[in-house]
Formats: sequence, structure tokens, C-alpha cells
Amino acid sequence: MKKDKVIGGLLGLCIGDALGVPVEFQSREKLRRNPVKDMMGYGTHNQPPGTWSDDSSLAFCLAESLCNGFDLQDIADKFVKWMYEGYWTPWGEAFDIGGTTQIAISRLKKGVDPLEAGPTDERSNGNGSLMRILPLIFYVEKMDKEEQFEITHQVSRITHGHIRSQMACGIYVQFGINLFNGDAPKAAYEKDEGYRFEILF
Repeated sequence: MKKDKVIGGLLGLCIGDALGVPVEFQSREKLRRNPVKDMMGYGTHNQPPGTWSDDSSLAFCLAESLCNGFDLQDIADKFVKWMYEGYWTPWGEAFDIGGTTQIAISRLKKGVDPLEAGPTDERSNGNGSLMRILPLIFYVEKMDKEEQFEITHQVSRITHGHIRSQMACGIYVQFGINLFNGDAPKAAYEKDEGYRFEILF
């Protein structure tokens, strides 16, 4: 059962990602008129149907690394391999790399510590680390809360060091853990309120 949920989570992430790649950056109004109903290709990034983006590729890098335990340097090395060698990409080449992610991985390649690589300025507060964080749900779900948040925030910092990026990943992972353990979406969300309240106040 747990294995099925892990595989389902990763495949669901990748499928949703591939559905969105051709219409990235399009307005809500345009998508209301032309909703995505099937795999499409050659849209925003001129990629074949079924192509996943950096979000899935980096999630797969993270998942693979976690299979051998928690090692920030190993995760960082896989991120570098993705950007420069096309590792875990659908066609052997990375495309559409977010600015903050690109800066961070360039720093990693130069030997910067993973915890110092992610930019921390206001304009670097993007969702790049959030989009790849899903595999942590399955890795930290048995740990105590403090360790869950510490590890989640560290993994965010590899590419996104701004505190709001870290907090968003923490909220997402807690919500995901609740779903993974069988809560309905509303109940999973309500359980997460304690953390949201704490970080806001």
C-alpha cells in the first residue's frame, strides 16, 4: 500500500507537470477558453507531448537520492548533473530552468555548500523548491515534527534560501503527510493550521 502511494505520488506529479508544460505562462482566461484535456505538445516550450519539466526531473533526483538516505551533497550533485548533463530529463537536455534555480545550481557546481547555494533575497522567493519537494513526504513522515521541518527547510535551501520558500515547503510536506496517512483533503488541511499559524505569528 505504501509503495503504491509513493509511486502514485511521483507519477501524479509527473503527469500533472507534463499536462502543464505546453501551456505554461498562459493566462487563466485563455485556459478557460481552451482547457487542457489531454497531453499536448509544442506549446510554450516547443516540446513533444508528455514532456515533463525541471519540476519532475528535480523531484526524481531527490527521490533517487533519498533511496540511499539523507545526504544534501548527494542531492546537490544530482541537481548539478541534471542541469549540465540532462540527468532525469525526458529527452536528455534540461530546458526552462528558473532563474533562482539556475543561480543556485551554478553555485553548487563551483563547490558552494548546499545550504548556502540558494539565493535568499526577496526577488529569489520563487516556487522552484516547492515544486520538487514531494518525495520528502515519504521520507520524513515517521520523524518527529522538528526533524521533518528541519530536513524540509534544508532541502529547500539547496536552490531557494528565502525563508518564505522554506516555509511553503514545510506547509506542503505537512499537508502531504496528512494525506499520505489517510486524511481527507479538508481534514489534512485543518491539521496543518498549527504550523501555518506559528509561522505567520
